[in-house]
Amino acid sequence: MTAIAVIAAVVSLCSVAVALWQAREAKNAQEAARKAQEEAAAARKAVEQATSSALQAKTAVEESRKAAEDARRGVDEARGAAVNAQDAAGAARMLADEAQRAGQFAIERVEEVAESVSAERRRRGMPSFEITPGAPDEFHLSYVGGPPVLDQVTVSVVPGSRVLGLSVGDEPPGEQVEIGPLPNGTSVAFRAATGQRASPVFSVSAQPWEPVVVRADQ
Repeated sequence: MTAIAVIAAVVSLCSVAVALWQAREAKNAQEAARKAQEEAAAARKAVEQATSSALQAKTAVEESRKAAEDARRGVDEARGAAVNAQDAAGAARMLADEAQRAGQFAIERVEEVAESVSAERRRRGMPSFEITPGAPDEFHLSYVGGPPVLDQVTVSVVPGSRVLGLSVGDEPPGEQVEIGPLPNGTSVAFRAATGQRASPVFSVSAQPWEPVVVRADQ
């Protein structure tokens, strides 16, 4: 009986030892499982962060690409605008040159016509007039040919010319002035506000003759 009791006690001790070892192993397994869960959670968080960073990087790349495309379109538009502006400047330059040539031609034609009319008036014994500049905005009207004295001479503004207003003495400026009597071979001064000093044009008339256009000689 004693031997049996000893054997039972040994078996019991072995059972206790096995139970303790199993409990320790279970605890170690639980600890390992907890650590594994923590590591899995950390890994999952790292993956989420990496995914978020990748999305942000993708968004930044797309925005950069879009900005580059917008910049390229802006450069193309600016280049097109520059070309259009250059073409417009060229066209404006051509129009200005054409207008200058047309203006010069018109001036030459007016001078030719005025000279022709003056020569014809002198040939027919009609009054002939010359206008020369004096002081600033002052002009001198000279009369030759025709009768010994002209009772009245009218100097008028030519529409579209550089003359802005006419006056004699202290009179207020107007579109025309009356000068006379005017003896043959004499001249009389009058004032003419002009937009430009270069060769303004006037209309001069003395009854009963037709008016004549006279350009101020520099």
